[in-house]
Amino acid sequence: MNNMGFVKNAEDITKMRQGGKILAEILSELKKMLVPGRDSFELEKEFIKMCRKNKVGPTCKGYAPYGMPPFPTGLCLSINNQSVHCFPKKGVILKDDDVVTVDTVINYKGLNVDAAFSTVVGKKENALKNTLVNTAEKALYETISEVGPGVRIGRISNKMQKIVESQGLNVLKDYAGHGIGPEMHEYPEIPCYGSVNDGPKLMEGMTICIEALVCTGDDTVVNKSEWETCMADGGYFAQAEHTILVTKDGYEILTLKNK
Repeated sequence: MNNMGFVKNAEDITKMRQGGKILAEILSELKKMLVPGRDSFELEKEFIKMCRKNKVGPTCKGYAPYGMPPFPTGLCLSINNQSVHCFPKKGVILKDDDVVTVDTVINYKGLNVDAAFSTVVGKKENALKNTLVNTAEKALYETISEVGPGVRIGRISNKMQKIVESQGLNVLKDYAGHGIGPEMHEYPEIPCYGSVNDGPKLMEGMTICIEALVCTGDDTVVNKSEWETCMADGGYFAQAEHTILVTKDGYEILTLKNK
């Protein structure tokens, strides 16, 4: 495959940088809403409101690849043993010690950016859930540090797998990170596992999403509906994700909140 088609020009990078800052602020506000007693659908309503305010599109809402039904919400939201592609629903109330994952994509001036986080709601008294969330975040940032021109995808994937498994946890193998830009999912695919020599090499100007997809038990995922999935063994799931620009000297995290 010709990788050059996925290298962004300066104008596109500027737009994605701007979109990334907007998404970081939106996710920061949503994280504040994750408290016991909150109806999960309130996050969806607030997300759509913030998208309108910032003049960005909720990319996931209505997304319908491969003949699937349109995705019903702008947010992906999973709780405890739910994994990828779940969504907020009216009447689903957050409780103390729930592991909640929020994952979403916005479109700013024709370019997409994607990010996700997990957190434990309320008292945070469950040691396993805390380890899960902290490991997902640690794996994401330590893996991002490997990014640069000429780096093979396998080096990123292998490091993530080692970090996660060192904590007695597992990575999901059926889902992966990806390139991003005009399309939500672009080349290359970035698995959470693999050998250091696997995959293509990154190039300056590529924009990619690295996803730490972590679970407490077996990594087998089963479908609850055409979109929703959960961990087959009832284990817990967490995710951490950023959109990354491959730069001349390394990387830039586009979806990082300004301090």
